[in-house]
Formats: sequence, C-alpha cells, structure tokens
Amino acid sequence: MSTVTQLPGHEQHALVSMLKYAKIKAVAVGEEARGRGIGAALLKRCVQLYWQLDYMLLFGEFETPRDLGPYYTRQGFTVLRPGQTIDVGTLLAGVPIQLGAGPGETLFYRWRGRIR
Repeated sequence: MSTVTQLPGHEQHALVSMLKYAKIKAVAVGEEARGRGIGAALLKRCVQLYWQLDYMLLFGEFETPRDLGPYYTRQGFTVLRPGQTIDVGTLLAGVPIQLGAGPGETLFYRWRGRIR
C-alpha cells in the first residue's frame, strides 16, 4: 500500500485493489492430520468462496525455509522466487503496482479465470 499512496489519485487505486484482491492469511492443519487432503480441501473452499465474492486475485505468503512451493503449485497457485514480484495494479487501476513477499517469505498467488 505504500506504493499506492504515492500515486496520483492513490485513494481510488487503493480502494480498487482492496476490493478485488484477497490475502489468504491462515490455513493450517495440525501435524498429526497432515497428508489426508484437509489442507487442500480448505484451500479449495477458500478459492470457491473468494471467486463467488468476485475477487480477482488470491495471494498469500509462507516462510521460505518451509519449502511449501510444490504444495501450493499442486493447489493451482503460482509460487514466486524470493525477491520476485507481480504487477497487481495495471489490470484494475492502469498503474503498475508490484506485490511481493516480505523478507524470509515466499509469495504465492492465483488469478481468477483466464486473467494472468
């Protein structure tokens, strides 16, 4: 959001972004229950719900050392390399706005439908 606030008419860009992008913050399965498809089912339901609510982009982060990239890739998400960003602004606001993970984090994301 710090990038957005520096743009002319930033309030509009920030509002559009907040209305169309959703962050998946906490989907967790206890260690004893892992490997049974529970996490995949939870993520699938999150995706279904957010698409029904007309969000265009879902994203989240995980701690890079946990190496969850292959898991999120199997669930239909794109996983960025450390330090890599995606443009989340041009599509909706006509202004490039980069989204990336914080230090020690890896970003994963998924656009709805054919939007990439």
